[in-house]
Amino acid sequence: MIIKVQYLLNNNPYLKKYLREHSFYYKELIRNPNFVNELINLMKKEYKLTIPQKLDKIKQEINMINSVMEVLN
Repeated sequence: MIIKVQYLLNNNPYLKKYLREHSFYYKELIRNPNFVNELINLMKKEYKLTIPQKLDKIKQEINMINSVMEVLN
């Protein structure tokens, strides 16, 4: 595995965890270091770290706060 990929893995705990859970991607990374970009996208989808997913989470939290405020009033 090239140094750049190792550096990315060591500095991103989510990516490191994802790769450990899906160890079959190690082969792909060794064969094709450019696969790291797709691996990052897969990790973000699984751990719900994409922008739309984050926005949905914020929306749900705001709705929850709103409902609590209504109950308190």
